[in-house]
Amino acid sequence: MQSTRLAPAPVWSFRPDGSVRDLAAPDPLEIDFFAMANGLSKLARFNGSNPGLAYSVAQHSVMGAEAIHNETGDAQLAAWFLLHDGEEHLVGDKPTPAQALLVATIADASELAAASADYCWDRIKRKWREAGWLAAALGLPDAGAQADLDDYDRRMCNAEMLALFGPAAHARTIPTVTRAPLRLKGAIRPWAPMKAEERFIECAHRFIGEERLYEQRSIHAAHVAFKS
Repeated sequence: MQSTRLAPAPVWSFRPDGSVRDLAAPDPLEIDFFAMANGLSKLARFNGSNPGLAYSVAQHSVMGAEAIHNETGDAQLAAWFLLHDGEEHLVGDKPTPAQALLVATIADASELAAASADYCWDRIKRKWREAGWLAAALGLPDAGAQADLDDYDRRMCNAEMLALFGPAAHARTIPTVTRAPLRLKGAIRPWAPMKAEERFIECAHRFIGEERLYEQRSIHAAHVAFKS
């Protein structure tokens, strides 16, 4: 994983302590789940377009993970879902409409360039997502588990759109394999960032393990000290 480079030259990005990481080098050693929880709690889904408080990526991840566990009892699938957008605390969340606009604009000049841009962004996100899963000692999902994760993600998105934007959003819902309503733990109402951060950590304790979280934090701290 550490040998995978996304670009030949470093692309520097701040860590919370003011040091920098190379975003072009996805690495499980760069993952601190407490920093992930904090970052995702402040990152808005739907570009913050819903009325009231922003609905955070952290809340999406927690509510989806809990729904998966309620439906399947599969703690590993729930853990994979909890971290499935974890890369966004490093590279950001590009809303689906914005990504579609970018690709369409590039395609107006070159279909090949548009396909390349879409592929490259997907690869950046996937490699950092995999770094998070490996840092949690989860391994990587096989094709079947990934298909389940994708379907749960679509089901969550549909439930969120209807809860946050009302019945008019029904026309924008996404086709899913499973049509039954999600077994959510409570209604979808945006949490404040501090609550979203706390709930993400609680969920990580449950599905990944408190010991693993603190072990990874120590590994990350040693990595940062070595790099400094």
